[in-house]
Amino acid sequence: MMSQNDKKVIELLTEIKGTLESLDSREDSKEVFTETNKLLDKVEDRVEHSTRQIQSTFDRIHDKVFSFNNIMIGAYLVLATFPSESPKMPLWTVIFPIANLIYLVLIEVRQMEIHRFAAKEEEWTQSDRTEYGKKIHSQTLLSLVALLLSIGCLGYIIYCLFA
Repeated sequence: MMSQNDKKVIELLTEIKGTLESLDSREDSKEVFTETNKLLDKVEDRVEHSTRQIQSTFDRIHDKVFSFNNIMIGAYLVLATFPSESPKMPLWTVIFPIANLIYLVLIEVRQMEIHRFAAKEEEWTQSDRTEYGKKIHSQTLLSLVALLLSIGCLGYIIYCLFA
């Protein structure tokens, strides 16, 4: 037969066992949270890296279109003055690549405004995030138009050379 003391010891041991199990599950939870936080940090780093890569690519494309457009301005000027007795194209057509250059500068100014907007990301609401996505999408379309305009200028030169 168990004495009163034995019952108290058993109750105390049962309570200690429950406390230890609780502590063990808390420790497991901490480990799970730590692992989850590590994974979330890795995902956040990948997203940030990808965003930087996209912007870098976007900037490189713009630089190439700018350079190409500057070459186009030179080509238009040369072909509008050479040969001097019968130039390959009218001089006024140089306005096409110059207008495209102005358009490219406006795109760059707009890109700068998008960067300013993005710099305040910590203060964004959900509608700001949506607005940012729309700005990026429209900026991409405007850049595509600039590229197509540059190709159109090249097409006109080719037409004038072979016509």
